[in-house]
Amino acid sequence: MWDISTLQLAKLQFFSSLSFFAIFGLCTVGLGWLLVFCKIMTHRQTADSRWMDMYRFWVRIFALCVTVSLLGMVFLLVQSGALWPGLFVRLGPVSGPLVVLVAALTFVIKLFVVDIMLYRQGSLAPLLHSLFVLLAALGMTAIAMLLIIFQSWLHFPVGLAPDTLPLTIADWRHFALHSQAWHRVLFMTSVSGLGVGSLMVSISASEALAKPLNTSEQLGFRIGAGLATVSLAALVVGGGLFGDELFRNATSLPVAGVAVQKLVLGLLVLVGLLCLAQWAWYLKRRSDFGKMPRWLLHVLVWFGPAGWLALWLIQGLLSLRDGQFFVHGLVTFAEAFSDQQSAVLIGAVTVFLWLLFCLIVAGFVFLARRAARFGVVPVRKIRRTA
Repeated sequence: MWDISTLQLAKLQFFSSLSFFAIFGLCTVGLGWLLVFCKIMTHRQTADSRWMDMYRFWVRIFALCVTVSLLGMVFLLVQSGALWPGLFVRLGPVSGPLVVLVAALTFVIKLFVVDIMLYRQGSLAPLLHSLFVLLAALGMTAIAMLLIIFQSWLHFPVGLAPDTLPLTIADWRHFALHSQAWHRVLFMTSVSGLGVGSLMVSISASEALAKPLNTSEQLGFRIGAGLATVSLAALVVGGGLFGDELFRNATSLPVAGVAVQKLVLGLLVLVGLLCLAQWAWYLKRRSDFGKMPRWLLHVLVWFGPAGWLALWLIQGLLSLRDGQFFVHGLVTFAEAFSDQQSAVLIGAVTVFLWLLFCLIVAGFVFLARRAARFGVVPVRKIRRTA
């Protein structure tokens, strides 16, 4: 009944980790630009305290997403070396520079920019601190774009030098500028917006159930609802325009893959209905989102999990687009796979990782709900400690 090969288990483990990393990474990018927008609004002459209060709350959620994203990146790097050593042999001249560049950017952004952004707000001039927030958003965006373009290139390998092994890029402009890569960037931008918007709605609804919302929390609720609605519409349009390119499979999907596609469609329909419900109530009553009926707020608490589950499954479908190929038409999964691993070991590690992912997500939810319940707690970084 459970006739799963070692290679299939390895793919399941790797692409589960990739989807986990992608969702938190994309939401980190979206939250970064949300914080930039909040900081810009604080510099207006007519600005009020709502925007700074909103910034101070959501920067905590941003910090949580950054931490989980870095953890997911570590999982991916370990699995890449353990499960797919043949890939680096065949793809070293392409993947090597990208891995080094992404690692260097991540180190610089986390060590310098994000730490200053989180802990130095009181000691920097407002404009200078806003500059660091902008640098953090730009840095996270650059990392995400490099990874998205690389993933797209695996499905559409262009710019290669002829008859070379390992594979070598002859013209990096073709690598970075081919149209399929930017179609995927646009599509994943919609994914990021929907992830952030659904998270904002979910946390805001949780806040509204615990206490009356203040003006900054009402503002966050409204922005989250608008962002989720616009991003869902963009996701549907992007899927319609680029669906064949993004999701076309070289071979027919197995029964499980077809079931996942149906589940994704069902979740997106559910998210769309929730968007319509909250906007219909708002337009009819012309009242604050936090004053919605409690039953609707309870439903909206699940807006975030439904949206994130849909995005996690979408990323999985995108990753498995080419069936047996790691690099389309050039390198198969079987060629990249290490046959030294046993099915029992890979299966056990996969189950362990899933449990660990569940624990990490539960911790993220706990900390986010705690922040929503108790508001912003001043953060002090202790110096000269081990």
